Amino acid sequence: MHSRTSPGDSLYWIENENKARIKCAKRTCPKRIHENDIDAVLDPENDELEIFMKRSKREYLLHEHRKHSIYYAFGGLIQRCPLCKALYTEYDGCNFVQCVNVRCKQRFCWVCNEPTDSLQHFAGRGCKLGWDDLFKICFILKFLAFTEGCLLVIFLPIVSTTLIYFGPLLVLITLPYQIISLLRECMRRLGQPPWAVTALAVSLYPIMMLVSVPFAIGSLLFLIPMSVAYCAVAIIKCIPAFSRACDILYFLSMLAGFFGFDQWRTILRENYEANRQRDIEIAHQEAELSESLPFFSCMS
Repeated sequence: MHSRTSPGDSLYWIENENKARIKCAKRTCPKRIHENDIDAVLDPENDELEIFMKRSKREYLLHEHRKHSIYYAFGGLIQRCPLCKALYTEYDGCNFVQCVNVRCKQRFCWVCNEPTDSLQHFAGRGCKLGWDDLFKICFILKFLAFTEGCLLVIFLPIVSTTLIYFGPLLVLITLPYQIISLLRECMRRLGQPPWAVTALAVSLYPIMMLVSVPFAIGSLLFLIPMSVAYCAVAIIKCIPAFSRACDILYFLSMLAGFFGFDQWRTILRENYEANRQRDIEIAHQEAELSESLPFFSCMS
């Protein structure tokens, strides 16, 4: 392999130009530097390279080069988890993303890359939920549509009790917890000692619970209509005509599944991914054709 480079070349093309592909410095060589070349000239364990560049700088450049290579391979459609910085590619239809790192599990918005644990982030802002997010949210509607009316009536006391009695209690407990969690995170970022963070949480929690009482009572304005709506759906589903119509819809969904149309989400996503990969290949070919070697020519 006759490709040759130096830590200085890597410094320019990686740090200044953000290049994932680095050409050979030899004027007569049309090839690009292979990955093992980059690993060799930026090897953190090679003490002989200290005369060209410090080890910390080589480690930084090698990290940047690998990051640029990943971005280039996926066409730049990559986001980092705001908490653990793990890399994620675009998943068509999913804008409300959760990090799969078991020690992180941070939820964030794919559009703006901001951490968020609530769907309220997508209300009244530039960020919108994807079609797959909306499909997952509609599971309650599917449950109401395909469940027998008699079963809905049986569940009616449990649902009404949960919404009207336990709903406000849940707000009364979780709202102070979320506020205290935000305050604790802010204090940790400010470098406060753990005992101060714990003391603040213990002292403020009763106060936050008192503040949350109006919100818990106000939640009934939403929970009572939800309970009434469930009751209305359960009664309507007991009417034979409506029940038969829902049975027909269920039969049609089963028939569509028999012919493979129940996998429409997978079909749409695979079609989108194929088109995206085709666009990335075209972009890579255009990048290859448009690049020149003025910098390397003057170095040779």
